[in-house]
Amino acid sequence: MNDTIINSPVLKAFDKDSNLSSSEVHALLNKNLSLVTIKRHLSDLLKEGFLIQYGAGRSIKYSLSKKGLFLRPLDTKSYLGNNPDDRLRYNNYQFDLFEKPYIELFTSEELNILDNATENFRDKSNLTNDEIRKKELMRFIIEFSWKTSQIEGNTYDIISTEKLLLYGKKSPTNTEYEAQMIINQKDALEFILENINDWEKPNLALIEKLHDYVGKDLNISKGFRKSLVGITGTNYRPLENEFQIKEAVENLLNYLGYTKRAYDQALLSVLGLGYIQPFVDGNKRTARLLGNAYLLSNNLAPLSYRSVDDRDYKEATLVFYEQNTVEPFKKLFIEQYIFSANNYNISR
Repeated sequence: MNDTIINSPVLKAFDKDSNLSSSEVHALLNKNLSLVTIKRHLSDLLKEGFLIQYGAGRSIKYSLSKKGLFLRPLDTKSYLGNNPDDRLRYNNYQFDLFEKPYIELFTSEELNILDNATENFRDKSNLTNDEIRKKELMRFIIEFSWKTSQIEGNTYDIISTEKLLLYGKKSPTNTEYEAQMIINQKDALEFILENINDWEKPNLALIEKLHDYVGKDLNISKGFRKSLVGITGTNYRPLENEFQIKEAVENLLNYLGYTKRAYDQALLSVLGLGYIQPFVDGNKRTARLLGNAYLLSNNLAPLSYRSVDDRDYKEATLVFYEQNTVEPFKKLFIEQYIFSANNYNISR
């Protein structure tokens, strides 16, 4: 993938439903680039597969391909600064999103960064004995269980989470619900680790089982939902038909099977499962666990999300729901992967 064309200001001019001529792109960019330069960018984007061309001669117009849609740069803060009613045109699930052709999500430069982090992750762990690795794994489980729960509004702090998961000591200032949420994340991670080979190619039953761990004793309905759910802060509405929901999850898993890159699988499984919202509750927690299952089954560094800003995380996921671009979340993913590779000695 061309590492520079993806950052073209011309690509940023396209919305997911844009159908623009070169002169219309020129006007949208406030004429900051010459029309000749814009036409050259359009030609490059077309050649690289980011755009689709319609018409001929002076009637030529361009729109985003799926590659352009997935990888389109977007100013998250500016975009989400608008009212939800003003910023969203497609507010329903896009059925063709997880269909062939498969789109590679990382540039060669980004892959080099991730691969170097992975090499560091494995090299450090090779110098670690089994006893230390066991302690490191527990540290990761504690930090992930704390942070993934905090993203969902859990108010346990990291010290209280450590006491809860190591010694079974519940915080007197937190609720039983919060304690159970954290315990469930630990149990779900251990379920993944105990069945690590199954996660190289997960299926519907495995996803449902993972969600069962997430929802245990939290009054969360088991199985795929049969009714509509809403998502705070957006007008995007996921599917509501149980059979379509199952089919959407299957399509996502099949789509992820078209690539051997676990980085891609981890990134898109977190976004994709959250986008489908297959369960009544616990979707994003299940999605983050699924992403880590892909990473762990390929002996890559799992994400604890310990250093992520909660607001940045939520904004990046909302942008994917509404505009289907992975770029804001991909930046977050790379940062968190480097953090995890540098901080946890748990490679097998």
